[in-house]
Amino acid sequence: MREFMLTLHLRIHDAITAMRRAHAVGDDDLALSQAGEVEDLVELAARNGIDLGTCYDSLSLAPTG
Repeated sequence: MREFMLTLHLRIHDAITAMRRAHAVGDDDLALSQAGEVEDLVELAARNGIDLGTCYDSLSLAPTG
């Protein structure tokens, strides 16, 4: 289960990074797609009893810079 949780966190991180890049270049469709992937991954975690807890409380999905 530990490996699954680590993979899930890495995929969430990658999706958020891709979403920010898409926003930065003005690709709203890709940004929305990546936001959907983040939502799917969070739902997957919940279905498998993984509490993401406060890991992402300070995370802003809005692009930085």
